[in-house]
Amino acid sequence: MKKLLLLLCWIAAFDLTAQSSNAYPNLQYDAVIWKDIPKVVLKYLNANLPAASAVARKTGMPVDLLLCVAALESGWGRSELTLRANNYFGIKNPYEDGPSYCMMHKDFIPGEGPVLSYTCFKKYDSAYESFLDYVEHLQTRGCYLDINQYSSPTFEDWVQVVVDCGYATDPLYGEKLLRIRTQYYFDFLIGPQWR
Repeated sequence: MKKLLLLLCWIAAFDLTAQSSNAYPNLQYDAVIWKDIPKVVLKYLNANLPAASAVARKTGMPVDLLLCVAALESGWGRSELTLRANNYFGIKNPYEDGPSYCMMHKDFIPGEGPVLSYTCFKKYDSAYESFLDYVEHLQTRGCYLDINQYSSPTFEDWVQVVVDCGYATDPLYGEKLLRIRTQYYFDFLIGPQWR
C-alpha cells in the first residue's frame, strides 16, 4: 500500500511538471524560475513573444525591449486599451487618422504630475501591427537614429535612446524597463530561437 501511494505521488508530481512546462510553450522552462514569476507575466510573454520576435527580426530592435515596453504600457496586456484596441504601447491618434479608441487617460505632465484627459489612441487589428507601429513610430523621430552610434547596442543603450527620444512622460520610465527585464528573467525565458 505504501509503495502504491508513493507511486501515485510520483506520477502526480511528474504530471504537474509536464503540464506546467507545456502551459507556456513559447518560453524556456525552469521550475524554480517559473514559480517566482506571476502567471500574468508568463501568460503575457507566451502570448506576445511570437509577434514581438517577428517585429524584432524585421526591424533590428531587441525582442526583450519590445516586450518590456509593451508590458509597462499595457499592464502586462490587461489594460483597457490593449484589450479593446490591441494597442500595447499607448500610441495616440490625436487627429483620428485611421481606426481609434478614445478613453479617459492619465498622462504625467512635468511640473504638474498626473493629469487626466480624454484621449484618442490608435486601434490595431493585431498585436503584431501594434508592435510594428511602435518601432515605426520611434523611427520617425530623429533621435531614434542615435542608436547607430553604438557598434553593438546593448539593451541599456536601447532603453536610453527610447528615454532620450521622449517616448514616455514618466521620469522613471527607463528604470522601470530595466527592472522588468531583470526581475522577470527575460534573458532566460526568451530563448535564442526568438532573438
